[in-house]
Amino acid sequence: MGLVNKIIKAVEVLTEDESVEKGNDFEKYVVDLFDKRYFSIVQWSTDITRKHDRFVESDAGPDLTFRYMPTGEIFDVECKFRSGLYEEKLHWSNPEQLKRYQNFARENRSPFFVVIGLGGNSSYPERMFCIPLEEAKYPALYPSVFEKFERKPEKNFFWKNGILK
Repeated sequence: MGLVNKIIKAVEVLTEDESVEKGNDFEKYVVDLFDKRYFSIVQWSTDITRKHDRFVESDAGPDLTFRYMPTGEIFDVECKFRSGLYEEKLHWSNPEQLKRYQNFARENRSPFFVVIGLGGNSSYPERMFCIPLEEAKYPALYPSVFEKFERKPEKNFFWKNGILK
């Protein structure tokens, strides 16, 4: 029984490492879609909680905070990559994460967007969505919600009138 538990734990660690790697790859992909001439990165979360079992307050916020340099506007981006839908829904967060993101957005009073890559490779997803947090009201979204915010995965991001596209 001890050996079986060690094997299960090893598989869990490998799976978690693969998931972390995919998340990091997708974040890098998203960042590369923000033209350096127009966007600066104010903050990029390190997700230290992945390396330790203790809660880190700064990990409760978004992956990225950007400044649109022509106007100085600041906004937040959470990046999520999913290989596919589960039970015909896009499961992008858990209830606790969603609540933390909502609290962060409310407290900081800055626009908050969830950028989701779906299918393909985390370094180049088949589909991409840029959803305002206020539209991502649940941890799992039906296509009728997220498909309204679909964008071409290879297209650079554009900021206009407080909206990220």
